[in-house]
Amino acid sequence: MGTDGAMPLLRRVRLGGVDLAYRLGGAGPAVLLVHGSWEDHRTWDRVAAQLRATCTVLVYDRRGHSASTAPPGQGRIAEDVEDAAALLRHLGLGPATVVGHSYGSSVALLLAMRHPELTARLVVHEPPLFAQLAGHPTWEQVAARSSAVMAEVARGLEAGETEAAVRRFVEQVGFGPGSWDGLFDDRGRATALANADTWLDQSRDPERLAVDLTPLRDAPVPVTVTSGSASLPAYPEIARRVVAALPTAELVVVPGAGHGVQLSHPAAFAELVRARAVTAPR
Repeated sequence: MGTDGAMPLLRRVRLGGVDLAYRLGGAGPAVLLVHGSWEDHRTWDRVAAQLRATCTVLVYDRRGHSASTAPPGQGRIAEDVEDAAALLRHLGLGPATVVGHSYGSSVALLLAMRHPELTARLVVHEPPLFAQLAGHPTWEQVAARSSAVMAEVARGLEAGETEAAVRRFVEQVGFGPGSWDGLFDDRGRATALANADTWLDQSRDPERLAVDLTPLRDAPVPVTVTSGSASLPAYPEIARRVVAALPTAELVVVPGAGHGVQLSHPAAFAELVRARAVTAPR
């Protein structure tokens, strides 16, 4: 399964009415990496390459992203959760350490709540749960500004102004000023543009930013929430609030990293994941 360090083959499987593209390689404890919005499985390339030396690593394109299909009609985050569960079951990999980035972190949190038998441990980087900022006027204003920008991004996409809209999201909501040219490479920019319609559909799902964490308080799944010291201010605050809502969760700050930790600090993040995957309960 690619234990020699080579990139595993891209395979496809039809599950739940969609074709999911995935790569599986390595040997050792199972790790599932769930990508965020605008991205696909390749955002994890450098993290996965390091993990495959000691872990069995599964990456995939979420429905509607790149090489995976999606049926017509409004998509829901619940469908992403069931896709991840179905893929783990199909490949016989559960329970796995489930790692999420951004929107993928929300998917991971819900997976642990709804399918704890498939989830040995969670590592989630900056889940975009802006509803967690309620209750404090300053942070409510931050969330409102983010919501306003996302509404502008949606209008731009609907008007066909794709590149300008995607850049606005990346620099004002996601990764910070200058990140479209400074953090994303040509492939990353092309992937974001190609997956813009899926983000637009996702933006209409009212469940996506307001995951109820209550069921996870008593779930037997250890949770690590990570954040970057250089992230846009909302994300570290959300991370702190998620940890406060989950008494047994730990918060780990990655020095110098931002929202795109898998791109800017892949070695540090891979080591963080590896340390937890090898000690995850089986």
